[in-house]
Amino acid sequence: LQAFRVAHWLWRHERFDLALLLQAESSTSLQVSIHPSATIGTSVFLDHATGIVIGAFAAIGDDVTILQNVTIGRQDALPGRSPRVGHGVLISSGATILGNVAIGDFAKIGAGALVTADVPAGCTAVGAPARLTNCPQQPMSSGATPLDATS
Repeated sequence: LQAFRVAHWLWRHERFDLALLLQAESSTSLQVSIHPSATIGTSVFLDHATGIVIGAFAAIGDDVTILQNVTIGRQDALPGRSPRVGHGVLISSGATILGNVAIGDFAKIGAGALVTADVPAGCTAVGAPARLTNCPQQPMSSGATPLDATS
């Protein structure tokens, strides 16, 4: 992350060639590839930082934990179509997050999951393709009755 933060600073100051050179060299030696145009918050934890790829223009929030062999990237070359990861998210080993998707705050992405659609806050996404489990209950609108009351 320290090498990324320097490369990101260079990128923001339009030193693109130097930023990409630093990214390439750190990727080769550290086995973690984070594009300098990505945005990463504070207190991000790369556990067993091996095989992690974070693509161009991806946005990672604060307090995110990313385990080994995770890929976060775009499906096409258009800017603004990169994944956005909220605060307090856990991304487990081997997970892949692709495309213009939003991962809500405090969501969990299971090991080996393939996420190509939004994951609401607090939900868990598992499987390939990912399906949602363990989502928090949505508050009921006024006038609605619980399902148990009608049975």
